[in-house]
Amino acid sequence: MAPSNRRDEIERFIVELVAERPRDVARVVSERFGITRQAAGLHLRRMLATGTLVAEGETRGRTYCLPVLSEESRTYDVGPGLTEDQVWIRQVAPAVGDLRSNVRDICHYGVTEMVNNVIDHAGASRMIVTVRRSAVRVELTVVDEGIGIFRKIREAYSLDDDRHAILELVKGKLTTDPERHTGEGIFFTSRMFDEFGILSGKLFLSHKRDEEDWLIESRARIAGTTVSMAIRPATTCTAQEVFDRYASEQDDYAFSRTHLVVDLARSEGESLVSRSQGKRLLSRLERFREIVLDFKGVETIGPAFADEIFRVFARAHPGSRLTPVNATAEVERMIRRALAENRA
Repeated sequence: MAPSNRRDEIERFIVELVAERPRDVARVVSERFGITRQAAGLHLRRMLATGTLVAEGETRGRTYCLPVLSEESRTYDVGPGLTEDQVWIRQVAPAVGDLRSNVRDICHYGVTEMVNNVIDHAGASRMIVTVRRSAVRVELTVVDEGIGIFRKIREAYSLDDDRHAILELVKGKLTTDPERHTGEGIFFTSRMFDEFGILSGKLFLSHKRDEEDWLIESRARIAGTTVSMAIRPATTCTAQEVFDRYASEQDDYAFSRTHLVVDLARSEGESLVSRSQGKRLLSRLERFREIVLDFKGVETIGPAFADEIFRVFARAHPGSRLTPVNATAEVERMIRRALAENRA
């Protein structure tokens, strides 16, 4: 490879890398391309000099980020005169108008769904919408100081805590206003964007599209809800792909599939052993024809938990198909035991 081509390849990699992880960049680059850290440092210094990168901190703890190309925040009074389409047309559409149509479509869906949630559910008087762009990233943020989404769900469904509210939220088809909403907005938005996050109360819920995984972190308490969405301008993902992934031909392509991370049913320090935990996991899942239960991060489950899912629920709801994935040998053993009981 010609030196200039190799340099371009390395620097494209650095741009993609710092968009995901700002620390220890020289080490990662040296390992990826088989060059010394000093050589990696030369690339970083060149990119700093040209303005392709921005650095913070001293050499040992230095972090890198991409310069912000554009950023705009607007505050909206939430009331009868405000609609989600107004926010899209006035602010967001002009900011992403030069992007590919698939990216614009995803931004349109995500922003209008999240803004509509604030208008209809949050009980907030104001909302702040921010659009931020770098060379390889579009970030959309919707902030309100209303009741808070996890608290709203917890109170509406009489749940024990906000973690249980999160479990219900990620299943899909959840709404506190079924007369006007289907409960699909967050489910699909979280799977269209490369990164999606909700900060509310003391919990931060995040999802990465490529990993089909959810992470819950404890944070300092905030009022209201902050929803963040990020997508690469070069992505080939389309909104229709995501809709189709969770639709079934048998149901006229309606939303009939869900993918649920089982670990979300576990409170801190708990093991998944009881029937009540199984019932919590399965609540409302009879609304889906196909249910993928992802056991990633779950080392073992108890026989009562497995029996509640794979025998009791399966018998009660034969129209809902359960598919376990990413199960350890111990989890698989408990599942087989429950399935054997179901066939008995």
